Amino acid sequence: MKEGIIKGKAEGKVEGKIEGRIEGERQLLHRLMEAKYQEDCTAWLQSLTEDQLHIVSSLILKCDTLEAVKKQVHTADTM
Repeated sequence: MKEGIIKGKAEGKVEGKIEGRIEGERQLLHRLMEAKYQEDCTAWLQSLTEDQLHIVSSLILKCDTLEAVKKQVHTADTM
């Protein structure tokens, strides 16, 4: 029983770290996108998966508008 509790705590820590990293990336992208595009994209960023967030991070450098970023992410999802 004690081993199960210890294992559960360890798994919880790992999951927490992953969630925290993803949330940190989401917050950084939000600040960058708000500065570049002057639009609030909080709700849209919250709807994205981890893989989509990685795509967005590279698209910020390439796309001049938020709509272009959204279109590219959607296009990447359908491939």
